Amino acid sequence: MKSLIKDFLQGKWLGHPLHPIFVHLPTALWPTALLFDILAHLGVGGKAILYTSFYAILVGLLAALLAILTGLADWFDIRRNNPAWKIGWYHLLLNVLIVLLWIINLGLRMDLETGLNFVPAEVISIPAAPLALSVLGTLLLFVSGYLGGMMVYDYGIGVARLSKKEWRQIAESGGARVPPE
Repeated sequence: MKSLIKDFLQGKWLGHPLHPIFVHLPTALWPTALLFDILAHLGVGGKAILYTSFYAILVGLLAALLAILTGLADWFDIRRNNPAWKIGWYHLLLNVLIVLLWIINLGLRMDLETGLNFVPAEVISIPAAPLALSVLGTLLLFVSGYLGGMMVYDYGIGVARLSKKEWRQIAESGGARVPPE
């Protein structure tokens, strides 16, 4: 049963890793939320910009839950003696911190009775604390993304699920020119 869940989270049923699919949502939505916060800070766009930022953060957090689950499934397969394991550990810790920052950021924007607490009729700007959290969360996201890329591009994590022979057969069947063996 444990293997079935892990295989599902790793996307083996799809023939493609799932982690990269889900990672793209928060890594696109949270910097976008920062952009909207900056626009709101500059007085551009009014309440619509603030609401858009709020929902970009919310949807990014929902997608981050899926990215975390699929990332953990991939990380558990890395041997501890592989340098990518330690990079993955830092990547994981940074991502937990980033998610916490965005949860706090979202919480500062919420009021259960009135909805978004910084959007009364007379206010169309972003308070300093959520703006600062958006900046910090986005900067840390870029660092974490770099570490994730390092795991993939420097150490091949999540890339070579097929043998070289299988990749060669796929390339040849697609008409690719491959060097002789």
